[in-house]
Amino acid sequence: MIRRVIHPRGDWQARVEAGGLTWHGEGGGCWNEGAFYEFTEAELGRIRTTAREVYELHLLAAAHVVRHGLWSRLGVHEADVPILKASWERQDWSLMGRFDFLLDEQGQAKLIEFNAETALSVIETGPVQRKWQQEVMPGYGQFNELEKSLVAAWRRCGRQHVHCAWRPRHPETAGTLRYLAGLVREAGLRATVMAMHSLGWDAGRGSFVDCDGEPVDCCYKLYPWDWMLREPFARCLMDSQTVFVEPAWRLMLSSKGMLALLWELFSDHPALLPAYADADRLGASFVRKPFFGREGNNVCVVENGEVAEELTGECGDQQQVYQARVVNGGYTGRQAQLGVWMVGGEPVALGMRESERLIITGDSAFVPHVVR
Repeated sequence: MIRRVIHPRGDWQARVEAGGLTWHGEGGGCWNEGAFYEFTEAELGRIRTTAREVYELHLLAAAHVVRHGLWSRLGVHEADVPILKASWERQDWSLMGRFDFLLDEQGQAKLIEFNAETALSVIETGPVQRKWQQEVMPGYGQFNELEKSLVAAWRRCGRQHVHCAWRPRHPETAGTLRYLAGLVREAGLRATVMAMHSLGWDAGRGSFVDCDGEPVDCCYKLYPWDWMLREPFARCLMDSQTVFVEPAWRLMLSSKGMLALLWELFSDHPALLPAYADADRLGASFVRKPFFGREGNNVCVVENGEVAEELTGECGDQQQVYQARVVNGGYTGRQAQLGVWMVGGEPVALGMRESERLIITGDSAFVPHVVR
């Protein structure tokens, strides 16, 4: 993997906005085409293999949790166990997620976390960086089958009408939700966009309903299960005929507590980092994360016993996991994070984020990539 500097397109703002990325300037520049990352086919082959293997490890670890009742290890409330267990045993259909990796100094991809429910940067990864590659680097390839894979997955899902729901408060979430609803329609299905708080319950039909009283057969939601299970209507989930995507069992995979369990079960896998429920076995340098934090909220990086960087947020009172650090300063002092998108358990696309800071957040720059 090589980072290269290049001149941005003169009208890049208009071009990325045409692709749906309207929040490119928020928080200090969420899109940077003044650089790109270059990979070989062999490198990407190794990354794809690693992603497949790590996904299988997540499923094995989830089965271990269900079999042995280790729900508290993942921060799952006892009252929520029946919902997750039933979803797992039904093997409720799931759509996509995103692994975040960093490369160590030997080039080995190391798992940082799995965004198994509400992963963003779909628009940057799919249409926007693809258009950049076609216009700027037409002689190169790109690992980017995200849109094609999502459309194909929806065609296979067996549903006719999908309600796409989110909590209206953030332009990126809203834009992503509407873009994904467009892919549902491209797959030949009906898509209705709605706010999460508009979801109602019809006890007579055993189904959630929309504002018009129409049953919600399938609900794709950009709304995480750790929030949803705290809602008053969560008590209705066990009796509901509504299919939610992502399903409830994905909460197990999205919990950062899974990182410690993966290390306990599969410490011989080269992509896994040491991770524990406390910092004692990690020495003086580690990363502390809340179980259900997002976009870097409440993450703390400790170097040689001192706090090197810490972000605030709303997750400080959650259970924490402690993970070994990945050190690689080979990209002009930047952290370069590989976001590998999984659809149906298969790696289908790559999205890169970088930052000169130690913690990569939702505001860190997305940088396109090519394959030579």
